[in-house]
Amino acid sequence: MTTPARELAEEYWRFRLEHQHFANLARGELRYLERWDDLSAEGRSASREANLRFADEASQAVNQQPSDRILAETVAAAAYMDATVGVWWPQLQAPNAQSGLLSTLLPALCLQPLVTADQGLRYLRKLEAFPAMIDHLADRLAEGAATGVAPLARHVRQTIEKLDDLLSRPAAEDLIATQAAPTEMDSREAERWRAGLIEMIETGVRPGLARLAEVLRKVTLPAGRPSDRAGLCHLPGGDAVYRDMVRGHTTLDTEPETIHELGLERIRLLEEEYRRLAGPLLGTHEVSEIYVRLRDDPQLRYADSEELVADALGCLDKASTAMDAWFSPTPRAACQADPIDLGAMAYYYPPTADGARPGRFFFNVADPSAWTTFQIPAVAYHEGIPGHHLQMALAIENTGIHDIHRNTYLPAFGEGWGLYSERLADEMGLYEDDWQRVGMLTADSLRAGRLVVDTGIHALGWSRRRAIDFLADHSPMSLHEITEEVDRYIASPGQALSYMLGRLEIESLRAESESALGEAFDIRSFHRTILGNGSVPLGTLRSMVREWLSRNW
Repeated sequence: MTTPARELAEEYWRFRLEHQHFANLARGELRYLERWDDLSAEGRSASREANLRFADEASQAVNQQPSDRILAETVAAAAYMDATVGVWWPQLQAPNAQSGLLSTLLPALCLQPLVTADQGLRYLRKLEAFPAMIDHLADRLAEGAATGVAPLARHVRQTIEKLDDLLSRPAAEDLIATQAAPTEMDSREAERWRAGLIEMIETGVRPGLARLAEVLRKVTLPAGRPSDRAGLCHLPGGDAVYRDMVRGHTTLDTEPETIHELGLERIRLLEEEYRRLAGPLLGTHEVSEIYVRLRDDPQLRYADSEELVADALGCLDKASTAMDAWFSPTPRAACQADPIDLGAMAYYYPPTADGARPGRFFFNVADPSAWTTFQIPAVAYHEGIPGHHLQMALAIENTGIHDIHRNTYLPAFGEGWGLYSERLADEMGLYEDDWQRVGMLTADSLRAGRLVVDTGIHALGWSRRRAIDFLADHSPMSLHEITEEVDRYIASPGQALSYMLGRLEIESLRAESESALGEAFDIRSFHRTILGNGSVPLGTLRSMVREWLSRNW
């Protein structure tokens, strides 16, 4: 039956499909394959206004059915996030080498599940239109340079270096050149299509990237900020923008200063766990010495990528075998681990709804020594099973919920679940020893530190150096990892807060449920309740769990 909530959700979903083409690439959504996001000033303004309208209408909707309330609240949160978190994306995040256009778009472009010849043709048209999208991005970069909304100069230089390196290689070695031909093509057609792909890289993508490098070098770099003015609080209107981004990413109305103090408290609690787990392994209970030993001992780092890959695959195999005892249902789609040599340390791409593409956990093996030997299990369980693969694949495969729930990425829900999964993996018996549990603590240190550092940079005016020093003093991460993380927070304000805030909410709901139900508490039923509606805001999740509790008391 059609209801006002479902009508609004349908309208909002159509709007997203027609306008959010970077997100469509990540989902393998091919209906509007040849299009790019509209980065013109008019397009950006219209998109923001439309999203704010959807958020307002969904917030004011009166819904009789629980499913309609859940849907309306999710539309409100997702539309508000779309309107706020990317307000300065072209000016600040797109030029960032670690989390911007190069590291997110190019990997997605080579993973499209093309089937028909028409899809193959539209894919080539997309590459042909790449320079036009870059022209609009160049306009936004120039706009930002003129108004003081510019990225850090060091980040711009890093991106220019990566672009120069990429453009110096033959087009056939480009990551996009690994895109598979449509499956319905025969070998001769596929060969011709691949020739067209290389041509489009040479005549479409490469000129666009060269244009981007030129604009960054001549326009953005001269306006780039120094590293001691890293946060949004240094930009015109930046304090208000940051608060909007915090709410958009976390779905919570929590002040940055409160989040900052929460992070400091979590770090203090973690110190006790390090003393208990790492202390006996290292023969010291001095936390600062534990951090230094874990960070600097070369014996605790991988020497070659083969061992790293084998360990990642082993973790996924072990988790796949164990998940039936903790989840019902489990995903139909498999999760595979893929080593890469470009981009972030690790990330996950969900399967397509038709099963044409499995879930994929990517991890960077370009420098094996960047990984500690105890680190990969927690990462594999966060990105793969029982983390993002359970969360995303179960949603995508659930045809009983709306596409908004199946395909929306709300960071506080998704990353909260991923971080919860790292601790859940210990309950599931997936960590082999206390060394691997120390890896779990290392991941926790990162997420707790984010609460302090993200707010420190963007609300309290911390410099890049102060943020790096704080994480070095309060975690065992390497200096390379720390600088990569801090640069990510600078480019993507607020997103990093979602991990720990989301996990704490899920843990709170589980503790409440276990206390209420006692021996009647069933972990598979609890997990089915958490994941059964796909992505939802945290306040909605709390209502869902309490409704589940009321039915089971």
